[in-house]
Amino acid sequence: MFFSYTISVVLLSLAIYGLCQILRDLWQFLTASEWEKTPEMSLLIVVRNMEYRIEGLVRYLLQESADNPAWCVIVIVDYGSDDLTPAILDRLALTDPILKVIHLPTTARPTAEGLAFCQGEVVQILDFVNRLQVDDVCSAIRLMLRRE
Repeated sequence: MFFSYTISVVLLSLAIYGLCQILRDLWQFLTASEWEKTPEMSLLIVVRNMEYRIEGLVRYLLQESADNPAWCVIVIVDYGSDDLTPAILDRLALTDPILKVIHLPTTARPTAEGLAFCQGEVVQILDFVNRLQVDDVCSAIRLMLRRE
């Protein structure tokens, strides 16, 4: 008789504890600020050996998206840089949560692997390794990030 009473008290205690944990997790899920909205757009930027220009470009992007940072994610793929570009990108990624940095070797496919980190309905790809010049992109970024 004593043995069954002890087991029932232990089982009841575990059931109450489990119920409390479920209610706590449910409350945290419902009140989490990340639950508001997923980003609508991602900028996928492929760079290599841009140590003299990358910080200005990233700060410009962050400044342009500062009005509404919840709708945009910036993914920067460092494609085999052998200068200070990876260190600069890592330092900048620590300061802003919408910035994600991926380091890849030159044998990888930067666009294909960077797309896995993008979110939202629209992904804009800016390839500074093969296609774009930094001087020409500021007006394009201004147009992409401005929502009318």
